[in-house]
Amino acid sequence: MSSRARCRVTVFVPDYTSNSVSTIDVKTRKKNPTDIPVGGRPIGVVVTPDGKTVFVANNDSNSVSAIDVETRTKYPADIDVGAPPAALVVTPDGRTVFVAIHDPAARNATTTAPGPGSVATIDVKTRTKGPTEIPLTLGTGPSGMAITPDGKKLFVTNDTSVVSTIDVATRTKDPTDIDVGASPSALAITPDGKTVFLAAESVSTIDVATRTKNPTDIPVGQSPNGVAITPDGKTVFVTNYESGSVSVIDVKSRSKKPTDIGGIYEPTLNGVAITPDGKTVFVANIGGLSTIKVTTRKKNPTDIRMGEGPSGVAITPCHSRKRGR
Repeated sequence: MSSRARCRVTVFVPDYTSNSVSTIDVKTRKKNPTDIPVGGRPIGVVVTPDGKTVFVANNDSNSVSAIDVETRTKYPADIDVGAPPAALVVTPDGRTVFVAIHDPAARNATTTAPGPGSVATIDVKTRTKGPTEIPLTLGTGPSGMAITPDGKKLFVTNDTSVVSTIDVATRTKDPTDIDVGASPSALAITPDGKTVFLAAESVSTIDVATRTKNPTDIPVGQSPNGVAITPDGKTVFVTNYESGSVSVIDVKSRSKKPTDIGGIYEPTLNGVAITPDGKTVFVANIGGLSTIKVTTRKKNPTDIRMGEGPSGVAITPCHSRKRGR
């Protein structure tokens, strides 16, 4: 019997109000009616490069859940990280997940001054946390991370005015943070590994090699809180929380397109991702999931109905499965 390969791409969206993860078929834009239960208040999600495992940051449970993509089931034991996780990123080789962790005192900042937080590691194969965390030095907690395509450098936002960099191989932080002059939230790195695009009060860019910020920022909408770059490295999509919109930036010219994409109600932090084929942008917003066609920059008029608290977006790579015919 002959067979043929079919490419299946799935969107994973955590919902902090229902403590679960929803899945959506990219081709049909249909949500699976059965959500996947995870830990308390999931607010971040990442998928491994091989498309086999999804990791979810559970902010209220001080843990990370792991989900088998093929079966849509959570592994029974969550990974205890000891403090509230805020963001996740996986190395390009698929071996390690980095976890941005808030100081536990941040939960009760009125009585105890929170510290700057740290970055932990999880072994993907064994789903166990590494024994040593990487301390940060400024801010009250990290909220966004991105790793260079060569897997050598990790960039971490702190919610004051700096971005930290970590050497992936040695697990050490550069002693000098990058001053970005605002409150950075989310960031992404171009596929060529040369430039970081950073959402703060506007959009800043950082040269990866020199770790220096371009003095000229790019104005976008109000309260930018999510950044995604197309696989061809030509276009950046930036979600704007207060404006309820998405701004589009040309990478080469560092200029914003004149018209933002509107009609997106309160896009969530780090809640934007682009499909592997570079055709569609998915944006998590309060109560729904919006989709935008990359070539036309047009939003689909019909959102995909979700729970009340979608809080991140991860999209599996295109992996094939055999189907008889």
